[in-house]
Amino acid sequence: MYIFGIDIGGTSVKIGFFKDSFELLEQWEIPTHSNSLFEEIAENIKAYISKKNISFEEIFGYGLGIPGMVKNGIATRCVNLGWENVDIRQEFNKALGYDARVYVFNDANLAALGEASYLNSKWDSVVFITLGTGVGGGIIFHQEVVEGADGLGGELGHMHIDDKYNFTCGCGKIGCLETIASATGIVRLTRYYKDKLPTRLDLNQITTKDVVDAAKANDPLASYAFDEACQALAQAMANLSVIINPDAFIIGGGVSNAGAFLLERIQKYYTNKCLEQATHTKINLAVLKNNAGIYGACAYLIKKKHEVEKNGKC
Repeated sequence: MYIFGIDIGGTSVKIGFFKDSFELLEQWEIPTHSNSLFEEIAENIKAYISKKNISFEEIFGYGLGIPGMVKNGIATRCVNLGWENVDIRQEFNKALGYDARVYVFNDANLAALGEASYLNSKWDSVVFITLGTGVGGGIIFHQEVVEGADGLGGELGHMHIDDKYNFTCGCGKIGCLETIASATGIVRLTRYYKDKLPTRLDLNQITTKDVVDAAKANDPLASYAFDEACQALAQAMANLSVIINPDAFIIGGGVSNAGAFLLERIQKYYTNKCLEQATHTKINLAVLKNNAGIYGACAYLIKKKHEVEKNGKC
């Protein structure tokens, strides 16, 4: 049987067509038009399966990731697409024209499942942290996506982690993890210390990559700012280790392009901050990048397929 993984972004929709063996057969993108989004996705899929001479009966189901809060298939809040309390499952089934298996998740939670399944399908619990403009992520606990009572599960960037700088977060709170450990947070820290440490950086035009590259070259200011971000992230991970005790942490997002340089520092600080029993927890870099969401959808539907085969119901 086949599975569709669909990752809805603010500007484009990624569609992956999978075999139920977790093999990606084909992928493509279409523009995001929020006014007629479900109809456009459904028509695109119908055209594709018609071209491939596949019937709806051969499609086990559809997994959708959206950039907003989700609870039980309902987009409770999705600012980028102007959705509030939209029943995604119902709307997508209406567009498809039949009662299909449709599962809906926050895109970061789905990406967490995708990365975890791809790296090691036997991991029971995983924390996925994305370091981009903000800090996002997802939590897999006992192989289930953690949504939380209000769809806030996995909003890791808004953990209170800082009482030193008291930077204000976009959410309005002070001291959130993403004010320090995100790409913008690293630049913010670099500028914060600009009069206290020497640097070769041009602080008028500075990117996170500039800071990372300078830190790799042992620039005093860049090195200090980058280490502060890594320590904040490691503290958040140590906190999570005594709540979830995951098999692994997975680090993604643009900052993860720093690769081993980032991983080594996080590992050093995490080992110092966590309890001894948690020092064995794996810390990995994400590998699927922008495809993590569609792989996560596939992984979830494969799990549901096994449940159907075992119990005769979904």
